[in-house]
This record gives sequence, C-alpha cells and structure tokens, in this order.
Amino acid sequence: MIFDDVNRSSSAPEPPRRRRRRRSPREHASGGPEHRRSRSNFEKASRLSQSTADRGDRSTAAWLWMLGLLVVITAGFAFYLQQQKTGRTPLPGEAPSERLLAFVDPILAPLETGTDGYDAAKLDVVTAQIQTDAAGANLDDREVYGTAATMASILQEAAQDRTRHMQRLVDLGSPVIGLSEGGAPKNPSMTEAQKQHLELAVGVSWQRNSGTYRDRVEELWYRLLRLEEGRFQGGSASAAMAPPNPSNQ
Repeated sequence: MIFDDVNRSSSAPEPPRRRRRRRSPREHASGGPEHRRSRSNFEKASRLSQSTADRGDRSTAAWLWMLGLLVVITAGFAFYLQQQKTGRTPLPGEAPSERLLAFVDPILAPLETGTDGYDAAKLDVVTAQIQTDAAGANLDDREVYGTAATMASILQEAAQDRTRHMQRLVDLGSPVIGLSEGGAPKNPSMTEAQKQHLELAVGVSWQRNSGTYRDRVEELWYRLLRLEEGRFQGGSASAAMAPPNPSNQ
C-alpha cells in the first residue's frame, strides 16, 4: 500500500502554471500602458505650453503695436506744436506792459484826483491794438498778448466804474476834477451832514472796488512781465515799476 500511495502521489497532476503573455513587437516598441499614459500626459502638457506661449506672443505683439502707435501719435503732436512755435525771437514794437503801465495808477487812484492822469479814449485805443496783436499772434506769442488784453479789459472796467462813482459825487454837488467844479446838489432838501455822509459812502465804495481791481491787475502784471522777459526789442516795464497797493502805504 505504501507503494500504491507513492504511485498515486507521483501521478497526481501538477498545478497549472501561470503563463505569461508574450508582448507583441509593437508593444515592445511603444512600451507598456504606464509608458503610454506618461507619454500622453507629456504630449498634452507640451501642447498646452505651446498654446500658452503662442497666446503670450500674440499679446506681447499687440502691446508693442499699441506702444508704437502711441509713440507715433506723440511724435506727430510734438512736431505739430514745434511747427506752431516760431521760437522765442524778439518781438517788434513796444511791450504791452509799457503801454498799459501809464493807466494803472491814475485809474485806480482816489476819486479826488478825478480824470487827471489818464484818458479813457486812449485806453480804448491801446486795448483794441493789443487785442488785434493777440488775434494775429502765433502760439508762442499768444499768451503774452492774451494776458495783456485781459489786463487792459480790467482797466477799462475800472475806468467805467470810476466814472460812475465820480458822477455820483457830481450829483451830490461835490467838485470832481475833469467833470465838475462842484455846485448845488440835485436834491435841495439835503443837509450838509447828509451830503458828507453820502460822499463818504461813495468814497468807501470806490476804495473797495479799486482794491479788487488792483489785485487782479497786479496778478496779471507780474505774469505779463515774466512772459515778456527777453521777448521785446525795447524791453518791458520793470517789476520795480509795478503799481503800489494803497493798503501797503
């Protein structure tokens, strides 16, 4: 029986062996599934990187194009301004500050001086000439004449306001140089105290108004002197000749 058992054991079938699948030549060439997956991910990443790079290149090219366009526009505008300007060459004729200086103090003086020291008609002529010069000036000179024209207009306004105040004094019977030597007031029932009170009110009103005119004129005056510096053959009025402010005296 021992031999029978041995025979049976030896004749028992062997357990099946796991057979390994042979790779085809194509699989050997391309690698396994893991290799294929890694290669696929790499190709996708490469394509994505290439697409991002292309978009970045297009964006950079667009910005460069816009920058170039801005440079061209800026250069063209600068060339236009250069063409408009003829250079800071000396200008012929008398400087506007010289023409206007003679009117400042007499017009803004107290009412007691009357019309002495200025001629309103002459101021109108000077103002018209400056306005004509401003209209015909180029871009580089227009600011000079424009500032002078504004200053002249303020002086005209001040002269008209001064005339109205002087006329009030005449109506009160007060003497005003250049308009009247005084006389009876238009209101005969007015007492001397009332007359003095009204004269004082007129004087205060003009003092307030003339101070406002002077502030505006002096601001334009110093600006005009800076603009005229070295521009006129005969020179411009000196800053030391600027009209004094009565409040500082």
